[in-house]
Amino acid sequence: MKIFHYLNFAIIILFLIAICILEEVMVSSSLRQTQKDCFMIDASVERLESVKNMEVALMVDNLEYDWKKNESNMCYLVNHKSIQEIGQEIAKLKLYIASDDVDNFKVSIEVIKFYCHSYLHFMGANIHNVL
Repeated sequence: MKIFHYLNFAIIILFLIAICILEEVMVSSSLRQTQKDCFMIDASVERLESVKNMEVALMVDNLEYDWKKNESNMCYLVNHKSIQEIGQEIAKLKLYIASDDVDNFKVSIEVIKFYCHSYLHFMGANIHNVL
């Protein structure tokens, strides 16, 4: 009978490890995708030297759409307050496009990249998630 207790314990531990790995993969891929989109937007702004054009506006719209989709999935895995700054900065990007404010636009892009880079370091699988 003790073998069944050990077997159940092992199954529970493996299940928790699988959940942590799934969390790590989902969060990391979402943040990396957002970071990659920001690098593409940054390159376009550098090339065009303006933010008030259709190409940049579409890229920001795609960034916002992808972020909202990923954010709704990540809300089940991480604290929403930890990732809401990225959504706020994306909203600011649209305001900067309307006023053609290149400098503040670049600052917001850098802030988004910074948050993504920072969150990639501390939003991973760890022993606290298992416990």
